[in-house]
Parts: sequence; C-alpha cells; structure tokens
Amino acid sequence: MAVKSMSYDHPAYRTPQTVGFEIGAGAALVGGKFQAFTTLLLKSATIAVTVAGTMTAAAANDYTLSKVNGTTTTSVGFSGNLGTTVAFTAGTNVVLGGGTVTIAKGEFLVCKRGTDATAQASVSYEFLLNPGADVTD
Repeated sequence: MAVKSMSYDHPAYRTPQTVGFEIGAGAALVGGKFQAFTTLLLKSATIAVTVAGTMTAAAANDYTLSKVNGTTTTSVGFSGNLGTTVAFTAGTNVVLGGGTVTIAKGEFLVCKRGTDATAQASVSYEFLLNPGADVTD
C-alpha cells in the first residue's frame, strides 16, 4: 500500500478520533498502550474507574500519561487521581488535558497507575492526525 499526505485542511486532519483501553489490576501497572500509526496530536485522555480501589492514599490512585520511544519515557504532563471512586459512576472520571502533545509515528502512549493493586480503569485517548502526516492510501 502507498503512503500519502494531504493538504493541511483535509477532513482527516480536522476530525478528532478516539481509542479506548482497559487498565487491569496490579500495583504500578502500565496499561492503555497505544502505538501511533502516524504523527498524532493528543488532545485529551479520559480515565474512569471500572473496579474501585481499596487504598485511600493519594499516590495509590494516581494515573499518569507518558510517551515511550525505545527506552526513553517522557511525561506528557497529564496526571489525575481517582481515589476510591465507585465503579462506573458518571461524572467522576478524570479528563486529562490542557494542551496538545505530539506523539511521533511509532511512539507509544501509555497510562501508568499508582500502587493500588485492586483498582481497574478504562482510559480513552482523543487525538487528531498531525496536518501533513503520512497515512496509508
């Protein structure tokens, strides 16, 4: 298949896309792994509890977002805390945002959980294709 790029105002570059993942149980688990298929602009990440945690310490329920390239992990500046929120409770999710982060083609976006070994969550990423980024024809 051929690779192409389009004009900067093509609808493919202006329409937000989302992808979602589950983050299972396990202390300091790294989940929500997504590999960029082209250069992407991350707009937000939303995390919601699917199984309530049991630890009340703030650090136990922190979620942080990073991008990974080989052995280099870089924080993308998003973090949030869900505490012992009841699973599937509307309005208690954390929207991680506040800017746009570029994820290069081939880099991974990952979400790391705190030390609560029982909590589980769902994370979704909202992104745009970087204008001019290569896509498969």
